[in-house]
Amino acid sequence: MESIIIKKALVLDPQSEHHGLVRDILIEAGTISAIAPDIKSPSNSHEWQANGAAVSQGWIDLQSHFYDPGAEHKEGLENGAAAGSHGGFTHVILNANPYVAPDNKSAVSFLQAQAQDYTCALHPMANVSQKSEGQSLSEMHDLAAAGAVAFSDDAPIDKTEMLRRALEYAHELSQPVISMPLDMELNAGAQMHEGATSTHMGVTGNPTESEVMRIQRDLEVLKYTGGRLHFSVISSADSVELIRAAKARGLNVTCATTANHLHFVDEDLHAFDGTLKVMPPFRTQNDREALRHGIIDGTIDAIVSDHRPEDLEHHDVEFSLASFGMACIEYTFPLALSALQSISKKDALSALVNALSSGPRQILGLEHRPIMPGQPADLTWFHPEELWNNQAITRGANLAQSIVQHKEKLVGNPLGTIHGTKSFLRD
Repeated sequence: MESIIIKKALVLDPQSEHHGLVRDILIEAGTISAIAPDIKSPSNSHEWQANGAAVSQGWIDLQSHFYDPGAEHKEGLENGAAAGSHGGFTHVILNANPYVAPDNKSAVSFLQAQAQDYTCALHPMANVSQKSEGQSLSEMHDLAAAGAVAFSDDAPIDKTEMLRRALEYAHELSQPVISMPLDMELNAGAQMHEGATSTHMGVTGNPTESEVMRIQRDLEVLKYTGGRLHFSVISSADSVELIRAAKARGLNVTCATTANHLHFVDEDLHAFDGTLKVMPPFRTQNDREALRHGIIDGTIDAIVSDHRPEDLEHHDVEFSLASFGMACIEYTFPLALSALQSISKKDALSALVNALSSGPRQILGLEHRPIMPGQPADLTWFHPEELWNNQAITRGANLAQSIVQHKEKLVGNPLGTIHGTKSFLRD
């Protein structure tokens, strides 16, 4: 790898002595070798420069689906990794694959072997239960040793005893147990949030209580077992309050939400747009406001893409038959930044960078490596004020039906990433 020098970038890393300062950063052989107000570019270096750009610790997407193996036509590892790099991510955590369950060492090792050569590092989650069926606990120790970074069924853990055993078993591990907090039996068959909009549309809705009840239960189990628990995606104001109170009581709990939940509300589905079907669903404006404030004040620890691309067969159908999921890893940053700036222009950028970098590292139990000389290069270079170009999105294997075409202007543009000796520079 030839050396790279990032010129005149605002350093955003509270653990670095260069935080808040405009600096040149020289990266050689995958390591930060120098940081100074002005560094002469070595003769063999590539120079990255954009007026007003910033640099932070590399971003981590805690929850994404590339459907490989099993449904590579929807995305695949290669296209997914490329989309992740375009979105500014140096690491993407692959959620439990619904086609080939990562509930054994060979499945996890296969993903590890397949994901070595991309500019965006890919890391597998493993199942909490065998085949994600919620009946028998997976071999968590073996899966952790094989390289799993977290445990999730990508589905609600319905059996309280299963959650208890998983939390107790994870005491000896650094990997977190992840809960999807939804009681799907409450108003089964829901297509969106239960409220005035779903009633007007004549569509079965998922009530806020389905999420709140499950969070209450899971927090009680966590209080009983000890350990730590992460909620994959929360969507309601009541959930934010429950988790804020749990943290104040000293429970080791973390949570995330998606950039889409910071932007959309249930009313946006009024035209039966299947590309906006997600679970948990987009809820009310009050819920959206609470999520935004939860990011700003740190109650919500991370923002994820929950990238779930679909093909025509599953999305270009009538609303009730459309699959849940959106392809959104590339616009997570501008969508979240634009949403957070609506309530706090002063704090939006720092809170977002934390939710994409430090927050995910803390959840996964990873060491935070400050932007300092001698540290391995794991950096995201971005422009916080540049308008995001929706037309420049890299569709990969996704079809347009999975990608929402935002009519409003979004602010914030990922420009490039450096992870060790691998780098990506957006055109």
